[in-house]
Amino acid sequence: MTRSFVGSARRAANPARAHLSRLLDGRFGQGISTGGDIRQAEQGYAYGIYRPTSWLMLHRLFGRLEIAEDDVLVDIGSGMGRVVLMAARHPFKRVIGIERAADLTQIARDNLAAGRHRLRCADIELLTVDALEWEVPDDLTVVYLYCPFPDEVLGPVLAKLIESLDRRPRSLRLLYNFSTTKNREIVMATGRARRVALSAPWYLRAAYREISMYRLSPAAP
Repeated sequence: MTRSFVGSARRAANPARAHLSRLLDGRFGQGISTGGDIRQAEQGYAYGIYRPTSWLMLHRLFGRLEIAEDDVLVDIGSGMGRVVLMAARHPFKRVIGIERAADLTQIARDNLAAGRHRLRCADIELLTVDALEWEVPDDLTVVYLYCPFPDEVLGPVLAKLIESLDRRPRSLRLLYNFSTTKNREIVMATGRARRVALSAPWYLRAAYREISMYRLSPAAP
């Protein structure tokens, strides 16, 4: 995927949203580009669309999230790296982005290079890998999902996360943006998830209704 293709994708999106996205991208560094709607059919996949979470939502979300110095975050379906960039402005031990489309990962790497001087977290990985093939690190503590795959993929991905928790018991927070009723049922069906309330400022309450946060726990001893 070329930069010109990304530009075309952005122009195909809502013009006002695209303009705001460009302005906020620019706050991270010259040449950074994370916006636009890109259908994964362009990459040869049967499903999916790349549409980044709004900068404002991420700013408020990570600003209110309790982050410890040993927290490790992964964005599954990291696209051009917007969540990675925002998360890395906070004191995570490590931030990981996994994305199956190599062209998007390369754009994310370019964005990271352009904006690294504004980031607080120094340990950042951007990997081109399918979520079902990714080896979950046993220090992972925060997972971010923006509706990255269909229901039949979500279950196996959750199973991989729980296997990691059982290998190294710890608490793991799952942030699911734009989750559906079925998504929530699949998460709760693991028997390891507890829904956690998210506080939000009044002007983001409607948008925050689309985000579900859970704590996943290891098996009881």
